[in-house]
Amino acid sequence: MKHEFQLELRDLRRPWVDDALPRLATLLPMLGEFTADDLHGKLPEPEHCNWYGVLVAAAKNKGLVEYVGHRKSCRAIANGRKVSVWRAIV
Repeated sequence: MKHEFQLELRDLRRPWVDDALPRLATLLPMLGEFTADDLHGKLPEPEHCNWYGVLVAAAKNKGLVEYVGHRKSCRAIANGRKVSVWRAIV
């Protein structure tokens, strides 16, 4: 049952990621260094906030961004957890 649920989520987020990736690509020159936290409000809201991380991973896999470090999240809901910092590959 768990496996079926995971497949459902994957199928749901794929269209969101496919739609959001070109939008992210247009934002990259203006973002400088950024975290997934910085994407909230700049892109359509996904069904789950973790999908922003999936989006950034897709951008990394396409060679659009590179990892530059970690910092504490600025979102209160994240309770100060560390988040990855990214920047566009020029």
